[in-house]
Amino acid sequence: MIQPRLFLRLLVLPLLLCTFLRAAQQTASSPVYRITGIVVSSTDGTPVRHAHLNANPSGARTGGLPRNRFSPLAPSAGASADADEYGHFTLTLPSAGAWNLTASGSGYITQSFEAHGMFSSAVVVTRASPTYDLRFRLPPEAIITGTVIDEAGEPVRDARVILQQRALPSPDRELAPFQTRMNAQTDDRGIYEFPNLGPADYRLMVEARPWYAQSNRPQLSLNGTTPPSDPALDVTYQMTWYPGVDLPEQAEIITLHAADTRTADFHLVPIPALHLQVILPTSATPVSNGPISGRTFPIYPVLERIDTGGAGPGVVQSIGSSTGPAGRAEIDGLAPGLYRLRLQGQNRNAQSSIVEIAPGSSSQVVDASSSSVQTANIAIDLDLSDEDRAVGVELRSPETGRRFTSFDTNMFLASDRRGPQTQEPRQITMQVPPGRYEIALTGRGNTYLTEVTGKGAQITGRFLTVPAGDVSLTLHTASGHATVTGIATMNGKPIVGAMLLLVPAGLGDPKSFASLVRDQTNTDGSFDLNNVVPGPYILIAIDRGWELRWSDPATLEHYLTQGVPLALKAGDNIWQEITAQTP
Repeated sequence: MIQPRLFLRLLVLPLLLCTFLRAAQQTASSPVYRITGIVVSSTDGTPVRHAHLNANPSGARTGGLPRNRFSPLAPSAGASADADEYGHFTLTLPSAGAWNLTASGSGYITQSFEAHGMFSSAVVVTRASPTYDLRFRLPPEAIITGTVIDEAGEPVRDARVILQQRALPSPDRELAPFQTRMNAQTDDRGIYEFPNLGPADYRLMVEARPWYAQSNRPQLSLNGTTPPSDPALDVTYQMTWYPGVDLPEQAEIITLHAADTRTADFHLVPIPALHLQVILPTSATPVSNGPISGRTFPIYPVLERIDTGGAGPGVVQSIGSSTGPAGRAEIDGLAPGLYRLRLQGQNRNAQSSIVEIAPGSSSQVVDASSSSVQTANIAIDLDLSDEDRAVGVELRSPETGRRFTSFDTNMFLASDRRGPQTQEPRQITMQVPPGRYEIALTGRGNTYLTEVTGKGAQITGRFLTVPAGDVSLTLHTASGHATVTGIATMNGKPIVGAMLLLVPAGLGDPKSFASLVRDQTNTDGSFDLNNVVPGPYILIAIDRGWELRWSDPATLEHYLTQGVPLALKAGDNIWQEITAQTP
């Protein structure tokens, strides 16, 4: 007779054996996914010793996977590895998919695989091809360093040095405007450094104040009375572009190649500081309800420099003041330039104006209770659906690259009035300097512009020229972007790192609301062109197209003749195979 305990053991043993065999079969049938290869210098091919590599899900659509976004893992689920002293590495991945691979090393810039500006190639591994072997070319870092000194040759500490970078020329724009890349502050020796720079065009600007300047200790001004000032201390520095000029268009363009080191020194000379007297509203609006009903609150003028060549806001200066009769505030320590004056205070709607601080006079008066004659006051109606109300508006100057966005101006400049959730247009108010602007929608959403109408401005498609004074615009919109995905091949094989261009029929026509869309092929030749405004296009793929001379008008035309015409409608999701052209 079998004992009960022994019987249970005999019964459980086959079950455990079946479970073990099933797990072994699953392990044997599940491949190990890897990225292997070598990291080398892009300049001479020498191995990058002990380079560090990271792989994270790219979210790209791929040809070897179903046509939906690859997202089986949390964003934090990635992998990393270090190369050996010969640059060789093996990186084990948690699953199949499209992976964004980045590499970094001492003396080299951190970069994604096959990076070209904003674009790179995702590394795709599948069950059929679980390992991908590659050669990662990593550019040695370029460096810009320099010293900022004052009129006595002494170092200027805590100066703000701004580095701007210009993107590579593209088919839809010969030269892109400069955009701010990063800021640095000088140390106690007046030295700054911008390391880890890639090949590109750069320019530099410095913003600082004399350490002894009276404007470093702003004084409260009541009813227009100001403390006496010492002319020797009433000075400031002009915003200065390298190598010592006042305007961004006069700045020297520094072209860097891999491993370059450039020195850019600044010599700052003080100039007499200018003063702005701000006439404040006679009283603040009383609070109408709540525990503080009937109370009023002071108004604070804030002055922000905006003519920084797209480098972001300049020095922000603010000073409190009373709001009694003839209330005034004085803001001192100013250099000539274009500024945004805004009033802030509790229980106030935003109010602002554009002020030009001109050289030649020590003091200037502006009435903050009325708009400046130098300001274009733009009232914008957007016929947005309720789900797209997070969309904002951007005005960009094609000449200077200066940008004004409704999200910024809602905080500092504008009123954004949203009534009950109906089909009534959303209303935005923006204040900008007079000039020519390209108008675009910003933020997340599936909405695009179809028409711009209005009064008080010259309107041509998505471009408008606004004078000083009042301007009213209505932005007509529609919903439903198109998407084009597919595979690019050359000689019958998927091509890696090719440029994909979806060129609108109206490219270069200021009346067109469509814009060129770009992507780069992944290691399996897949590409993904998103957020495409519906309309007629020509799709082209070019091997090593990033190096072409797009300033030649015939360049793009040559490739378009061999492209694939596509007529895209709202909501389209099109799969298209294409053969890449040689450069």
